[in-house]
Amino acid sequence: MNTNSFLLLLAACLLACGKPVTPTYERFMLRYEGADLAIQVDGNRASGVFILLLHGGPGGSGHEYNTGTYSELLEAQYAVVYLDQRGQGASQGHYSRDNITLQQFSDDIEAVARLLKQKYGSNISLFLMGHSWGGMTGTHSLLHTDVQNLLKGWIEVDGAHDVPMLNKAAIRMFIEIGSQQISMGKQVDRWKEIVEFARGVDTTRITNEQGGQINQYGFEAEGLIEEIYQDEGAVKLADFLFSPVAPFTGFVAGSLTSAVINQETEQTSLTPLLGEVRIPVLLLWGKYDFVVPPALAETAMQRLGTVDKKLLIFEHSGHSPMNSEPQAFAQEIIRFVEAHR
Repeated sequence: MNTNSFLLLLAACLLACGKPVTPTYERFMLRYEGADLAIQVDGNRASGVFILLLHGGPGGSGHEYNTGTYSELLEAQYAVVYLDQRGQGASQGHYSRDNITLQQFSDDIEAVARLLKQKYGSNISLFLMGHSWGGMTGTHSLLHTDVQNLLKGWIEVDGAHDVPMLNKAAIRMFIEIGSQQISMGKQVDRWKEIVEFARGVDTTRITNEQGGQINQYGFEAEGLIEEIYQDEGAVKLADFLFSPVAPFTGFVAGSLTSAVINQETEQTSLTPLLGEVRIPVLLLWGKYDFVVPPALAETAMQRLGTVDKKLLIFEHSGHSPMNSEPQAFAQEIIRFVEAHR
């Protein structure tokens, strides 16, 4: 088989394995405050329920979440709205550094929520869901815009709504779990490096550079834990190769946006304001999340102003339970939505 024939066959196979375009699939842009925000709606629009999903990062994209078992289960029930937040993914625009702030990201979220109500009907049931850094922008929007008035509920998945707290909690997890792993003779050299780093951090004055290293070690530590499951259908090569997001362009834009917003993000602690959240809340966390430790969720449960709140810890998950335990993850969201739609 010559190279050209092989490439054509490979492309055909990838297209066959990729996610098919459905009658409910729709992509459009919202021009707002200098940005063209890329929005994809996929799933059961006839349900009247829309879940607006905020991706992680900064530097990620909504398309990264539009794949795998959990998304198929949710899209069979509801419409899922995959937003590429400002300066990330397929979103574009012309604006200055002054428009790359948590307040601007929050204003964008409210604007998208209002657009969805305008486009699909004021009577739709709208839920907001944020993962990782999307937990920061989502929580910030609840506290600093009027978006709560548009929502039926908030779903936070391993959300980084308090970076100073998560850095300290990660250090504790590195030392505690790392020491346990070393005593069991598991990945001893790697754990020794992580634990040694953690013991050397002064948690009363963590620098931005150390924060970046904590994040890096967090992902590495997760990869060392044998108890974490992985859904084989979570990532499909075709989904990325045939993505509406140009990989190189998305990477460059996301990196630039991340460089600007990280300074503000690293210093932001929203825990003291959680009492202002009055809508129903579902917190979904991985037990072995070293990137955004469960301590944030446990503290949030104590501080949230709403009486309608639930925390579920997934025993075989790290930072992304939707990829580790997708069926259980999707079912928890479905139960929450059905209770509050």
